[in-house]
Amino acid sequence: MTDIAELDPIVATIAVVIGLGLLWFSSARGAALMMFFQQEEYDNTRFVVWLRDKRAWDKTASIWFLAAATLSALLQSDLAGGVLNAVPQIAFLPLLALLAGCALGVMRSASMLRDNKKPLVRTDRVKRILRIYYVFVLALVGLAFFMASWAPVGATYSVSYNEAAASWMDRLEFLSQSHDWRFPVLAALAFGIAQALPFLIIAANKFLEPVEERIKAGFRNEAVEKLAKLSPKVVAITGSFGKTSTKHILAHILQSAAPTLATPGSVNTEMGITRVIREQLTPEHQFFIVEMGAYGPGSIARLCRLTPPDVALVTAVGAAHYERFKTLETVAKAKFEIAEAVFDNGGRAVVSTDGIPSQLREERMSVVTGDYLLAGTTGDIRQKHYALTPEGLKITVEELGEEQVLTVPLYGQHQAGNIVMAAATARALGLPWAAIKGALATMPQIRHRLEVTRSTDAPTIINDAYNSNPVGFAAALECLDVLVEEGGRRILITPGMVELGDLHEAEHERLGKLTVKHADIVCVVTPDRIPSYVGGLEAENDGTVTVMTFATQEAAETWVKNNWKAPDAVLFENNLPDLYEAQVRF
Repeated sequence: MTDIAELDPIVATIAVVIGLGLLWFSSARGAALMMFFQQEEYDNTRFVVWLRDKRAWDKTASIWFLAAATLSALLQSDLAGGVLNAVPQIAFLPLLALLAGCALGVMRSASMLRDNKKPLVRTDRVKRILRIYYVFVLALVGLAFFMASWAPVGATYSVSYNEAAASWMDRLEFLSQSHDWRFPVLAALAFGIAQALPFLIIAANKFLEPVEERIKAGFRNEAVEKLAKLSPKVVAITGSFGKTSTKHILAHILQSAAPTLATPGSVNTEMGITRVIREQLTPEHQFFIVEMGAYGPGSIARLCRLTPPDVALVTAVGAAHYERFKTLETVAKAKFEIAEAVFDNGGRAVVSTDGIPSQLREERMSVVTGDYLLAGTTGDIRQKHYALTPEGLKITVEELGEEQVLTVPLYGQHQAGNIVMAAATARALGLPWAAIKGALATMPQIRHRLEVTRSTDAPTIINDAYNSNPVGFAAALECLDVLVEEGGRRILITPGMVELGDLHEAEHERLGKLTVKHADIVCVVTPDRIPSYVGGLEAENDGTVTVMTFATQEAAETWVKNNWKAPDAVLFENNLPDLYEAQVRF
């Protein structure tokens, strides 16, 4: 092994430059990888699946690292001696190749960070993971130098300096029989480092698990104590789809009666709910609405232990997130954990008769017994009729033989169901119909969920960009028919849906066929991901519908904005996160 103190100054300088280059590259790549790891909710297994599906292995830097190793190895041969003597500067080409790999790898990483639709949020957790990642990188780079130092160095190898030469490059003289395998080995190990970086993120996350659990436990205990002390009425909402919209509608209704806090956006995890309680819940809040996401059996039950519900709501059991649960029976069991919790707390469960297959609903209700309020086109609170107009929805509901007409400036058949579910929950909490109808008449639109925007001399925009599902997709298509003006075109931009598991192909084919009945121009984003949707379009299209494909959402939107007209109605149906759409080219 070569003692670093014995290194030639030039060799030592080269070693430092290489080390700094590898650390620079690893730091930039770590930030880019962390961005996608955060989108996968810090789940190691899901991140590995993403790496595999996206083939997100390093290619750019790795090719240059292997080229540097190969070129350096070739320069060790006897045949290279003459070339080295004639053009000694060529000895620096492997070094330049390695540094070029580092620089190009940094540029690729910076490009991914810059162009990402959902940027990296440098939360405290992200900072902790990256700190440990940097320690692992330092250790790995140090190990690479240590291993390279054991590579054989020919006894005749030397670098001399000729003061009489014209330029500094010419002053360096190399012996033709030099044999130094340290650089080829180091360059080859640099390739290994590039491939290992994603797993260093995973290792750092795994290393921090005990710390994260302690931090979570502390925050969770604070939230539990604060919730118990303030004691608002807790309304828990879950469902395969519709839960976020129903939450917003219900929050608006309850806010008209008393101060109400709802978890914002799509916050539905334990730490997200915990943070809302710790930072936003106040003694003035009489109602606290909590959206609960199911990421596996037992997750809803755990959230209910954090926020024991007084009233619970199940909006749907369906194909959304089917990939996580594999069967609808498993989905139903997970969702009805919320009913078990509310009954244990002496409360009431509001259950949809439309969003849950009747056989599954009846089976679950026979197992999980308690005080149910059924709502939908059948049930205790029944939707008798709905009409979709350019001004919004008009819904007739019946309870105990009495009819109520709800006028709501929202759009979509599925929103009619969400409105009925929210109204039924408000009834379960004791609100009169007069208060419910008055609140619904002033209901603001819900961002990115069939949000309709009209403006003078511009198309009508229907923004349904968030988390599309089969029911919502079909309802959004109907809106195109109602909102297009005379002489206008019905334009759809969609990348399809995600997390449908085994239902992915069948549901996309069905909706592709349905699209032909409601659209004049269809812009399909990432068509390779949804070939069955394209197939459904082609099967039903008699030539009256124009179908175009685009690699990215941005490209599709650019085309539409350059070609739309004032009477058109334009539907943005879903907008995939970078996990699905981004072309990952490391």
